[in-house]
Amino acid sequence: MIGKILFVGGTGVVGEQMVRHFRDRHPDISVLIGGRNIDKAAALARDVGLAEAVQVDTAQPRLGLGRDVDVGAVVMVVPDAGLQGLRYALDLGRPYLSIGNWLVEVGGEMAHVIRRPSASPVVLSSHWHAGPTVFLALASMEGLDAVHSIHVSAIVDDLDPTGPAALEDMDLGGAGALAFREGRRVWLTGADARRDIKAIDGRTLSAAAFAPYDIVSLQAASGAADIRFDLASGISSSRLRGGTVGTEVILDIAGERDSRKILRRSTLEFTRGQASLTGLSAALSLSALLGLAGRPAFPAGLYFPEQLMEPEGFLGALEQAGATITIDQT
Repeated sequence: MIGKILFVGGTGVVGEQMVRHFRDRHPDISVLIGGRNIDKAAALARDVGLAEAVQVDTAQPRLGLGRDVDVGAVVMVVPDAGLQGLRYALDLGRPYLSIGNWLVEVGGEMAHVIRRPSASPVVLSSHWHAGPTVFLALASMEGLDAVHSIHVSAIVDDLDPTGPAALEDMDLGGAGALAFREGRRVWLTGADARRDIKAIDGRTLSAAAFAPYDIVSLQAASGAADIRFDLASGISSSRLRGGTVGTEVILDIAGERDSRKILRRSTLEFTRGQASLTGLSAALSLSALLGLAGRPAFPAGLYFPEQLMEPEGFLGALEQAGATITIDQT
């Protein structure tokens, strides 16, 4: 039996969406909504049902919770800056999933897991929108004999509300973004970090290099010599054509098949807000991690989202939620 799922930061912009998506998919599992504002957490708990509000402090051991709190998994929707959430999950031997930490901070998480490798399954899911880009890339690379380059162009609408934690991450990314160039790791700064990208509708936007976990996930999965991720903010293609604000990902892959050069361009567009897309993606990973998606729960270990489920199932769930996805497999 699964204990109560603790969502730390569950009342935030993304956290609330994740809680709601998880509740929609699993109406019979109890959750704990952790936040600094107990009244806000209590209101959300009443709204989603089968939930309790708890006041948490990410700077304190056990997140400031008493030993009588029944926690079946720890989900950090906010940065686990002191790694108290991870330590708590490892101490309890419970699953842990984080979507709020930065790529350059991953060493701390790895050290904890290496020290106690058999304690808990740990999922690092601080990818862009918690993973869709990597699943889109995996589906788009199918049938290629080799992949030489992957260029990701991400666009967020400037009217789409973004949580303060995400904005802080984007500012940190501006200090230097990891990429791969000619088979080597590089840190892009200054002019090297700027690039023009094309939106789904063909417009050119000025973008800046960004370094979510996608960079290393894509390199590990593809072995491509050149990988970079660029992020732009402006009028989304959806809003420009008269619809709601959208978030979009454009994926350009260069590879080869049967000694022929192959260029593929795949896209993903979601018009229900980037917080909703991130919350849904993280909820899908959590469901798979806990064994609630038709497969057994995952044992202790260190995972990325793409190790928890197949691209077809993940992308299919996004489409059911309203995403428009085109996968180029020509």
